[in-house]
Parts: sequence; C-alpha cells; structure tokens
Amino acid sequence: MKRLLIASVITVTLSGQHTSGQALEHLTVRLDWWAGANHMPIFLAAARGYYRDEGIDLDILDGKGSFATIQSVGAGSDRIGVASLSTMTLAVAKGVPVVAIAGLVQKSPDAVVALKGSGITRPQDIEGKRWGIVPDASFARSFPAFAAANGIDMGKIVKVQVSSSTLYAALLQGKVDFITAWASNDALKIARQRPIEPPIVFADYGVNTLGTGIIVRADTAAREARLLRGFLAATARGAQDAESSPQAALDAIMQARPSISGALLEEEASRLAEFRHTQNSKGHGFGWMAKADWDQTRDILERFFDLPLGMDTSRLYTNEFLSQQ
Repeated sequence: MKRLLIASVITVTLSGQHTSGQALEHLTVRLDWWAGANHMPIFLAAARGYYRDEGIDLDILDGKGSFATIQSVGAGSDRIGVASLSTMTLAVAKGVPVVAIAGLVQKSPDAVVALKGSGITRPQDIEGKRWGIVPDASFARSFPAFAAANGIDMGKIVKVQVSSSTLYAALLQGKVDFITAWASNDALKIARQRPIEPPIVFADYGVNTLGTGIIVRADTAAREARLLRGFLAATARGAQDAESSPQAALDAIMQARPSISGALLEEEASRLAEFRHTQNSKGHGFGWMAKADWDQTRDILERFFDLPLGMDTSRLYTNEFLSQQ
C-alpha cells in the first residue's frame, strides 16, 4: 500500500521495523533545490517502501542550492546529498571532504535559451546579441567554454547582468536576446509563457560538465558501505519503476510536493531521459559514472572555473556501491 507522504520540508519518514526485525537506521538525504523530475526515483522508492526494505528510515529534505547541500553533507549535518558534481569538484579542491557515489543527470542540461523569432538557432547566432547572465550560476560560468569550443568571439556579446529571480522576465520582456539556463526545466517554464527556439545545449556542441549526482562524506563512504549500497539499491529500484511507470513517479512526488505544477513536472520528466547518461556512461547501470566524463569536467573547470591544475579525478567519485556496473 502506498504510504502517504507528508508535504513539508521533511517530507518522508519511514518508521517502524525492518522485515528482519531490526530497527530501521535513520538517514537524511538533502536535495539540491526543491523537488524536481530528477528526484523522482528517490520519492518513488520512498513511497513504495524500498528504503525500508533496506533497513533505512529516510527523510527527504529540500535544499537551497548545490553549494549549501555540499556544505551540509561535508559538515556531517546530512549523510547524503544531491548536488551539482561540478560544484562538488570545486568544493573538494577547497577541502570539503565529499565524494560522488552515483550520477543522476550526467549530460549537462546547460543551454542557450532564446525566444522564437530571435534568430538564435545555432551557436554562432549569439554574436552581437544581448546575454542575460546570472554571474554565479553554473551554466553562466560554463558559457565561456561553450563559446571557445565553437569559435564564438566573447567580445561581440553584450553582457546584461540579471538575478536568478529576474532571469526569465529579462528574456520574456525583451531586455535580453538570450539567457543561459537548463534545457530540461528552465526552457520548459519559459516556453509555457512564450514560444522559444530549440535550446542550444552545450553538451551537444563539445562541452559537457557532469550534472547532478548523489554525494556523501568521504569517511561515510569508507565506513558505511552497507548503508550506501542499500540506499543506492533502493534508489535504483525507484529509477527503474519511474521509467516503466512514470505516472506512479509523478503521483509520488506530487503527494510529497502538492504545490508543484503537475503538468510542468510531467513535461520536465519527459525531457530528462536524454540527460541521464553521456555517451561514456550509456549502457551501464543506474548511476554509473565514467572516468572520461570526470576528466572532461575537471579540464573545463581548470580552464574556466579556476580549479587548481592536476586534480586526480579518482578521488572525486566511486562506483563501488552500485549493484549494476
């Protein structure tokens, strides 16, 4: 029987006894932001009792951005987090002791988004145009790599600084010609208000940094293998179920977050499949990450994000807790 999820910041509490008679172990997972389509496997697994099957009493907590989640996990306030793997890499370079144990969105959705009729349909079209930029946003910081890879002269682009709260409005009101945002959700939200051109996804033009993944403290990875294997096994079951029964996944997350637009969430979920894997990770099981993708992410961060040179990417991730390789 599907468990009723409580719509609050702490949305899922699975209590009681494990089937073996042992008490469930309490565990928190901190999301990167509010719940979205990429979190569906976690919510569906919780609703169907899969974490309980693994002996886990799970709380799913909303986040306030990847950086805040990484800091929370690094400090030990939450044992598991969902966060940008690029942001995690930069945090590790500054001494935050975290490691990725699974990739959720491995092809980056970073993209150029422009309104229909803007004439922006390929990378070269953005020269001479006004760019709405949120300076601290990850997709804004990866834009120079995209420009360099496609021979775009940054000097021919007019930068218009906006905030995250005014990003959409700046484009919709014609104050800028294009923005950098996520093709998997931001573009969909804008398209519900005005038609847009097909987003120009950076990863389709030679620049991919790993998207979001599941992270833990390094000492958690070293000491709690059983717990992490159980958590990922349950999440993988949720991912498989979400793929075969997308409506069930939508129902689970809508029970937990009734204020979310169901129609928008459904549309976002339909787009997410193309971003789950890269060419390097395709064909492997849930969450498996490829060294080639980590190396490319590091190289881009070194060139455009001031990451110190020569980081060994093997210290940033592990696939050892995944049941399918």
